Amino acid sequence: MLNGISDSLNVQQRSQTVAPSAGIQQPPKEQTKANVASIPSHRLESYNRWAKVTQGQHKISASQVAEQGLLQVQSLLKQLQGQSQQSLSSSLGSSNLDSEQINRSLQIQQKLAQLEVSYQGKPLVDHQLNLISSQRPAAKYSFSLKSVDLAAVKPRDELINMQLGNESVRVLLPANAQPAELVSRLNSALKPLDMQVLRSNEGRVIFKSNKQQWQQLQAGLLMIGQGQRLPAGDVRTIKVSEELNWQDPREWRFNSHADLKQTMAKIAKTRHKVESQLQELNSGKQQLQQQLHRVNQRKDTVLELESTLTQVTSLMQSSPFSLQVTSLMAQANLSRPQVSALLS
Repeated sequence: MLNGISDSLNVQQRSQTVAPSAGIQQPPKEQTKANVASIPSHRLESYNRWAKVTQGQHKISASQVAEQGLLQVQSLLKQLQGQSQQSLSSSLGSSNLDSEQINRSLQIQQKLAQLEVSYQGKPLVDHQLNLISSQRPAAKYSFSLKSVDLAAVKPRDELINMQLGNESVRVLLPANAQPAELVSRLNSALKPLDMQVLRSNEGRVIFKSNKQQWQQLQAGLLMIGQGQRLPAGDVRTIKVSEELNWQDPREWRFNSHADLKQTMAKIAKTRHKVESQLQELNSGKQQLQQQLHRVNQRKDTVLELESTLTQVTSLMQSSPFSLQVTSLMAQANLSRPQVSALLS
């Protein structure tokens, strides 16, 4: 039985080196079934138990990293809340806030905004301080175009070309179409790029993208138009402006009494959210640890462990090792000698 992450990683490394040197080819399904049938059932059960326990160990490790990250977020939020309250109390009777106290708040805010929580390269907490899970993907980045209004009503059709990196889309914006229809067309055109388009309450066009796209977009979005909303024929680099959500610490302000009161309310909501996520995470981790202990003691079934893994996955991202484990198990099904080589 594997004990700990280091053992799991060692086995994966051996699987990556042993299999290629042996010249193993992926067998057809019929051959794989025959090989599986030739392995005794108790061995298959052992391999299955090993794979599930390995995944469980990695999920526990990832949840521990997420827990430590959220505890750090919680600590910084508490500091920021106390500093904001101190700034507000010390400025009673004055129209100005103390600049030194504002700087202290800004320093804590910067730490929150720059905090990254990840496990083996997989982010666990997004930029809005949300725990990432299969049911709750990372929050998207929102932005608007600085010099182009694609929802403006125009008297002629216009074909717009938009390019981001190596990907591009085309969308026809009809003549005399209203903003709602234009935004709907833009949203449909950008779906293949996993981007969204919507209108804000103020009527502005807001785009949403993932983190990788946003990093590219900060250099601008390449666009070509036909003279209605964009000059005809020329490729233009359209600058973008980020639209911050209140859950993003970068949106919080400390420069006035009104700003401080609004920021303190946002901090309180965020602290409550983080505390709830910590409770959920801790509950799932404890349950999985108990299941793994019983499996190691052979007092439980793999099916019950699978159920627990599913529950933990609902709180956390899928284990970054799940595909590697699956691949190793597929190789292990080739033959008993190859199994011994992979697990030795």
